[in-house]
Amino acid sequence: MILLIKRVQGEEIISAFRSARISLIVLALLLLIPNIYLQFFKWRYLVRLLKPDVANREIIQSLFAGFTFGFITPGRLGEFGRAFFIKDCSWVKLLGVSAIDKLFSLSIVIFWGAIGLIFFIGRRLDVYTFVPMIVFIIIALMVIYYILLHPSVIKSFLYSINIILPFREKIKLLMSSLDNFHKPQAFRLMFLNFCFFCVFLFQYCLLASAFETTYFPLTFLALSSVMLVKSMLPISIGDLGVRESAAVFFLGKIGLAESTAFNASILLFIINLVIPSLIGLVLVLKYRLIFVKNSNN
Repeated sequence: MILLIKRVQGEEIISAFRSARISLIVLALLLLIPNIYLQFFKWRYLVRLLKPDVANREIIQSLFAGFTFGFITPGRLGEFGRAFFIKDCSWVKLLGVSAIDKLFSLSIVIFWGAIGLIFFIGRRLDVYTFVPMIVFIIIALMVIYYILLHPSVIKSFLYSINIILPFREKIKLLMSSLDNFHKPQAFRLMFLNFCFFCVFLFQYCLLASAFETTYFPLTFLALSSVMLVKSMLPISIGDLGVRESAAVFFLGKIGLAESTAFNASILLFIINLVIPSLIGLVLVLKYRLIFVKNSNN
């Protein structure tokens, strides 16, 4: 982050903020509501596969607690901590459905990110390199989506290798989280993750447009590439530095200023990570006894 700020220069960052269109920043902030609602809806949908009578309040508490733990861990792996805030339900199974959600979310990022990378990088390659790359990406995406949309394939594979894995009983319990997860649930979860991705990217595009006039389709592809790179490099707290550097690179490819890319990324970080994490921190402190109790179990 320090090196990036030195490169972009503080004067440019401040100057861009002074001339920013506040209305677009406010609109991106308001989109935090559907953003969080979609995450709440996804998590409730998955938890109800294991605990049909779970209360909305319990879902909200666990979701925001996950935001807080995710904020302080590389790659937001701490979000799996939400499993400990659901009472009277196996935390191992909850980790399983949480992992499913992560996989489906990542598949959306890979799909759109691959399109973005093909657009920005593929144009520089000769046809003998470009065509095999396209074929490989298409086949890989087809395999990924076939497996995700056919949970029985995943279950069969996991059960077949479980015999050679350590902690077989725990792993068997983890796999049982897929017992009520079939093709209809897979399609619905994929759709919900697609909606969430669109809202998230629209926020990002609005924030970029707040600092500079943009062409939406190109900006969408550039930021899709940013999200893919960020997901492939879970090496920093809150993805700070990785996201901003990737944004500077890809938005620069469509002629946007480095300060625009940096400021849009920082604001996205504040809106979608800092604000929910602060709310979650209050809930974590309030319900820490529940966390300790479930952890001991």
